[in-house]
Amino acid sequence: MLMSPAGSLEGAKLAFDAGADVVYAGVKNLSMRPKRVEFDQNLGELIDYAHGRGSQVYATTNVCPKPSDIPLFEKRMAEVSALGADAVIVSDPWVMEHVRDNYPNLPVHASIMTSVVNAESARFYKERGASMVVVSRSLGDLDEIRRIKDEVNVDIEVFVHGGICYMFDGDCYMSSYWRQKRDFDPDLGVFRLFGQNNTKGECQLICKRECSLTADGEELAKGRLMRRPDDVGLDRLPAYIDMGVRVLKIEGRAMSLNYIAEATKLYRQAIDLYYADPDRWQVRDEWRPAVDQLIEERLDYERTWHIG
Repeated sequence: MLMSPAGSLEGAKLAFDAGADVVYAGVKNLSMRPKRVEFDQNLGELIDYAHGRGSQVYATTNVCPKPSDIPLFEKRMAEVSALGADAVIVSDPWVMEHVRDNYPNLPVHASIMTSVVNAESARFYKERGASMVVVSRSLGDLDEIRRIKDEVNVDIEVFVHGGICYMFDGDCYMSSYWRQKRDFDPDLGVFRLFGQNNTKGECQLICKRECSLTADGEELAKGRLMRRPDDVGLDRLPAYIDMGVRVLKIEGRAMSLNYIAEATKLYRQAIDLYYADPDRWQVRDEWRPAVDQLIEERLDYERTWHIG
């Protein structure tokens, strides 16, 4: 299945029209993205629309809850289950077990934030209720992914296109040192310094910014030194499909409507062409302009929204 990001109802509809089988949509305050691209009251409308056309919606709730967050998680999970979401994407083992024990008909998927890189990790999350795991983008060797699938009876999801964090699948604290302010921490019962919270949609893309490398007062290099190139997985599609990967995922809930539609259209075409004639499939030169445009759109997003 091809899964596309949905940062709005309009974006989800464009993704479905472009060929997505399923979209993933962030649940308000729980999905590690800015609130402007999360769903609240309109989540039910999205699910009804998707089901009306035979498509699916995965609700993203991959924030790891602090003690003060647990009541909100419990409330939101009850709502997601009642609305009929096709799965919930989570990171925290307690959340997985909570969904498994209270909503057995709601499939649980282990988020990219769990950083699954081996069969033992995949088995750990499966035992806690996960029916699918999103393997880490640090797994560059296809045999490593194949080994996880072969050794653990669990569905696999992989990212095939989008931006990549400098750190391990978003587990980064750099934004927490950005624009700090002193505030009351209800969990600790004291005032302390707070920065931007990457795990609650406040990542400032520190690794995408220009910086300089110096030694003994001498500048050795300057530029976007920590920025990793966008992941373009067209060449890996045949291997993923042949090994039985369940979901092929495009990253970018905060990206533009055009980005979501064009990325979905590109990968839908590539996947369909492979199924039509696997032996003659190859990455086509005609796809290069579309890929270049997607990369440029992401650079524009980084410059204008986060960096200025």
